[in-house]
Amino acid sequence: MANILFVYGTTEGHTRTIAQRMGGYIRSQDHVVDVVDSADVRENLDLTKYDAFVLAGSLHQGFHQWPLAHFIKHHLDQLNKKPSVFLSVSLTAVHKDREHQEEVQKCIKRFLAETGWEPTKTRPVEGALKYIEYDWFKRMIMKSIAKKEGGDTDTSHDHEYTDWEGLEAFLEGFLQEAFNLAKATT
Repeated sequence: MANILFVYGTTEGHTRTIAQRMGGYIRSQDHVVDVVDSADVRENLDLTKYDAFVLAGSLHQGFHQWPLAHFIKHHLDQLNKKPSVFLSVSLTAVHKDREHQEEVQKCIKRFLAETGWEPTKTRPVEGALKYIEYDWFKRMIMKSIAKKEGGDTDTSHDHEYTDWEGLEAFLEGFLQEAFNLAKATT
């Protein structure tokens, strides 16, 4: 059993949904997990009690949330000492063509360079169109982008694209590595 800290940054709430659902998945694998919003992290949070870290942030206009970057910079030494994963949530990750995937990877690399964090693994995660939550102006902008990209344009409901099974399989592999490391150090 590993003790995991899952910290997320969210703008419209979908990354929170991912963090909560994956926190439940981690628990179902007999690990202990604390799921925390990076905007609400206590400054004196003790990271030494954790065996591994999962961090998730949503990508908007090429950038991840500032509170998540602040958390990383504040705890950089601890994050770089133990197994860790960065999940970058975006609509760009929905598109599996080379151009879109390269764009996502470029944003991930820039974020990691800006923070100095060197996670064990990274993974782009498919996001959601939150039409219901957008104001009228943003809804029209997102609809226009979705139309251009061949995406969903029905604004009467939200559209979720996250590959839950793929994300669970990815985390299962990471958790096995973290568990083996935690076991080896005890």
